[in-house]
Amino acid sequence: MCAAVPKQSTAETEGRTGGRDSALYLDRRLPLVDIARAALRKAFPDRWSFLLGELALYSFVGLLVTGVWPGLFFQPSMSEVVYQGSYVPLRGVRMSEAFASTVHISFDVRGGLLIRQIHHWAALVMAASVTACTCCACSSPERSDGPVRPTG
Repeated sequence: MCAAVPKQSTAETEGRTGGRDSALYLDRRLPLVDIARAALRKAFPDRWSFLLGELALYSFVGLLVTGVWPGLFFQPSMSEVVYQGSYVPLRGVRMSEAFASTVHISFDVRGGLLIRQIHHWAALVMAASVTACTCCACSSPERSDGPVRPTG
């Protein structure tokens, strides 16, 4: 047998539903949900091909962020130097100062190799997403004018 649930007073019930009632009242007076739904529909379109464009954009932002930081340590010089850094297999090897600074960024700067790898992969993802986005845009049956054809 189930135990009887004690009946709550109306003051307790009103205290819990007061917030819900005021929210419903505000929703009827100010249709914020409809406005937010329309705004989100514009910000996040339904077509899946827009995802490729967003991926390219975010990859570009990642390229900017991860490209500026190592640029502070890079020496763009073609003068020849003898490497004397911490990477043992290259010690004593003649190389350009630019390559020596790249090896320095990778092995001596804290987080340098991670930043370089993120930069590398962001560049690959951006190139792939731009290519895929262009292919989808040129051959999409949803376009009104059909595929792009060369003129002439």
